[in-house]
Amino acid sequence: MSVRATYRIQFTSDFRFADAARLAPYLSRLGISHLYASPILAAREGSTHGYDGVHYSLISPELGGEDEFRAMAATFREHGMGVIVDFVPNHMGVGGADNVFWLSVLEWGQQSPVAGWFDIDWESPTPGLAGKVLMPFLGDQYGEVLARGELELRYDADRGAFAVWAHDTHKLPICPQTYAMILRAAPGYEELAADFEAAGEAGPADPVWADLRRRLRETDPTPALAAFRGTPGDLESWAALDRLAEAQNWRAAKFSMDSDAINYRRFFTMSDLAGVRVEKAEVFAGVHRLILRLMEEGVVEGIRIDHIDGLVDPKGYCLRLRGSLDRPFPLYVEKILAPDEILPESWQADGTTGYEFANLAVGLLADPAGCEALTQVHADFTGQTAAPEDLVHQAKLEIMAQPMAAELESLSDRLLALVADDPRRRDFGRAAVRSGLSQVVAALDVYRTYADRDGLSPPDRARIEGAVERARARAPEVDPGIYDFIADVMTLELAGEQPDKRDEILALVLRLQQFTGPVMAKGLEDRALYRYARFIALNEVGSEPGHFGVSLETFHRANRDRLEREPGAMLTTSTHDTKRGEDARMRIAAISGHVEEWARKVEEWHGLLASEDAPVDRNEEYFFYQLLLGVWPMDWAGPPPAEDLAALRERVEAGMLKSIREAAVNSRWVFGNEEYEAAFCAFIGRALGAPDSAFLRSFLEFHARIRPEAEDNILAQTVLKLTVPGMPDIYQGAELWEQSLVDPDNRRPVDFALRERLLAELVDKPPAEAPSEGGAVKLALTARLLRLRAEAPTLLARGSYEPLEMPEGICAFLREAEGRRMLVACRLNRAQGADAKAVLPAGRWRDLVSGETLSGELNLGRLPVAVLVDGAE
Repeated sequence: MSVRATYRIQFTSDFRFADAARLAPYLSRLGISHLYASPILAAREGSTHGYDGVHYSLISPELGGEDEFRAMAATFREHGMGVIVDFVPNHMGVGGADNVFWLSVLEWGQQSPVAGWFDIDWESPTPGLAGKVLMPFLGDQYGEVLARGELELRYDADRGAFAVWAHDTHKLPICPQTYAMILRAAPGYEELAADFEAAGEAGPADPVWADLRRRLRETDPTPALAAFRGTPGDLESWAALDRLAEAQNWRAAKFSMDSDAINYRRFFTMSDLAGVRVEKAEVFAGVHRLILRLMEEGVVEGIRIDHIDGLVDPKGYCLRLRGSLDRPFPLYVEKILAPDEILPESWQADGTTGYEFANLAVGLLADPAGCEALTQVHADFTGQTAAPEDLVHQAKLEIMAQPMAAELESLSDRLLALVADDPRRRDFGRAAVRSGLSQVVAALDVYRTYADRDGLSPPDRARIEGAVERARARAPEVDPGIYDFIADVMTLELAGEQPDKRDEILALVLRLQQFTGPVMAKGLEDRALYRYARFIALNEVGSEPGHFGVSLETFHRANRDRLEREPGAMLTTSTHDTKRGEDARMRIAAISGHVEEWARKVEEWHGLLASEDAPVDRNEEYFFYQLLLGVWPMDWAGPPPAEDLAALRERVEAGMLKSIREAAVNSRWVFGNEEYEAAFCAFIGRALGAPDSAFLRSFLEFHARIRPEAEDNILAQTVLKLTVPGMPDIYQGAELWEQSLVDPDNRRPVDFALRERLLAELVDKPPAEAPSEGGAVKLALTARLLRLRAEAPTLLARGSYEPLEMPEGICAFLREAEGRRMLVACRLNRAQGADAKAVLPAGRWRDLVSGETLSGELNLGRLPVAVLVDGAE
């Protein structure tokens, strides 16, 4: 079954597989070909997203389990639809007590049969960590937690096993090789303790342990636990438990120690997500056993790979995945491309998950005439004049200096080890190497490069060389020889010079490539995009801060290139990771056509809301005004009821606090500034505390001013996504207005009953006759164009793409295949005059938006969009 259009569902314990199955008739009528499911495998208890999976061979019981999943897939097949699954091969959720694989590693250390699944440095130079796994999940210093009695030794009678529990949440198993330490703490267990000691260093698979655990279950060892309890507040009284903990394969530590000593690869800076070594054949087999079986059986038709840049070898992974089935299947990869980067064809993926289109669309629909003026307004109001590329560079350096300092230190150690015996380079100092490496990584303009055993591509070599030269210019105080050395390592030149060290050098480069992606993600996406507040409509995953606007020529070229290289690539405008929902982004984009009025309003609002006693950062204040404009419901033309305003205020507070903490200027996630956060919440309270406030009256005036342009933007974005080359994805609920903020706001429950009712009312009407209230016009437009994709699949999937000459401010193109033609035209807000007329190619055309039959001329004065097909329909 070909993929025409997907519909993304975020599964939670409150929206299970059975709930999605009930949507099959609606999604079929809407025109969807495939359900696009968020991760379906078992995750940590209470997970709301599924990216913290704990078992690759178990479909989440919280979501309904395997039987319910299969039933859902069967229901979708009955309605002519397939299922594509979001799959997470890079990492697993750890901490807590859910992941039996991780618990085995904690229990047995390097002897665990699954120790090789995880990227753990068992030779950490951190004192007390060699041979152990750091567990940075304590809420305070280890000694303080120990003294308070928040580390508790417990006995599991069902398993015959001991474990320390931290904060009653995190399970830290005791290795059976040390059980004698517990049993000798009380009389009556001497013989059993001696037998545990006699088992010595036997591995976990040795039958001796099963026999000893059986004998342990036949006794009651709980009296021995008393010796490991102390008096709260008296650290010395907990010495026995301290000694027992010291003998284990784990080291419990305060959460903040991860930045200094983490010794396992993790997802970005999240220590509760541990990297998986899926590049190893046996690990790949274990990780993919269930998902491949579901694909072989046809239960799952395609797969979306999460965070492919986290893998050692993305190309090798994709090829191995392709080779695992004897049939082609849809394969999408979550890969954030730089504006001038393309997905390597050698990966054999159908495309990325579509952030490129989201940025392309907002760039086209923002009025470029507002660029210079908006830049000046932002600078005047905030005083911030730093170039956006400088903000990104600084943010990346900060990430490496603190939350990812341990990873940077480890890479620096490896670099120094390479030159220890090299007389030409052995005088490089640790600090200088670390500084040079951080500068080069900060200067890299892509998430990562892709050196492997086959070498390095010319484009990647050029990017590395460019990054090194930019690093030299920014930090000339670093020894130039260090930059040369780092370049030689990253480009594998050093491997050519020293073939005896080739494997060591390649291993370092592979790890470095896994490091640069998280640095870019955390520095750009999670800091710079929240710091650079000039025009946050353009601040999206995969965007280039500071770049304003996309020309028609660039837009058309991108579409032609996609048709040629990746005709089935996913096109998205909202995802679970976007900073703002697609229509919130379009609302903010409309500011670009009203800059003078915007500037006056911002000053007016500041005068109404500012407090001398509790001032807030003016850059974050400026960010807030745009965020509020994006999230303010489209249909709230006047003051809303107090309870509705209170609910919006709660959402806005959560969204702004996340933005402030991500920016890490005035507060942060770890060791945040509660006083500043309280001041900003008070600021929001002054703005949204009462429906009849002076601020809201003024705000609603501006809202009314931009609403028509905002709605035009939304309709244009919808039409373009559904008609340009590529495969469109609809994020859950986004067929109506989608004005969510960053997660978790975008995972709020969706009113599907409303959407089903509206679709039934609108299905036989032209979209132009649908009301705008509630987004009905967007739903009608989406359904009509998805139906076109089903009626003319070749035209939309493979049809030619020809840009058309039109009056200024109109984006138009013609697609043609198998004797069918489709002409798409969208009036941009940059169009001159209210009536935008264009000459049509010869023939009779039927406008699917208005329902009218046209020839000769198209008038976009009344409706901003038109989708014309040959009039024979």
